[in-house]
Amino acid sequence: MIRIGILLLAIFYSQEKANEPVRQMEYEGKVYRTAYNVSRFNGKYSGAKDGYLEIREDGTGTYVYDIFGLALNGCKKGPIEVEYGFLINENDSLVRISRDYGYSYPIILRATGETSFQGCRTPVMLDFLMEYQDGTIGVSSSDDWIKLED
Repeated sequence: MIRIGILLLAIFYSQEKANEPVRQMEYEGKVYRTAYNVSRFNGKYSGAKDGYLEIREDGTGTYVYDIFGLALNGCKKGPIEVEYGFLINENDSLVRISRDYGYSYPIILRATGETSFQGCRTPVMLDFLMEYQDGTIGVSSSDDWIKLED
């Protein structure tokens, strides 16, 4: 519930125009307008372990947990193929939230295959890409995932 409140507040703090294409994605029963192929966010994010997030310009990606954890029976442990979208506001600007370290950008990740988030309990996840003042970009769902150089 706190994340939804943050999202609603963040709509007023957006300035960067989103690129086409735009698509609607649902999260917790609400439909959001999103954009993909925001070129500076495209690429692979990883850290010291084997997990990573890869964001491709076609609006798809791959999410691999560092540690998969407990899963429902029948949940295949492995990569989660996703469609993604960065939230945009009514002015077609990326939603961004000002933080002490820089900015965070809400991103919806929707599993498109058999394997999904939280051991196949959650088909859609809200995450944040964090843009630090030094220009590096990280992923909030992992302690150390940062964008690798292209």
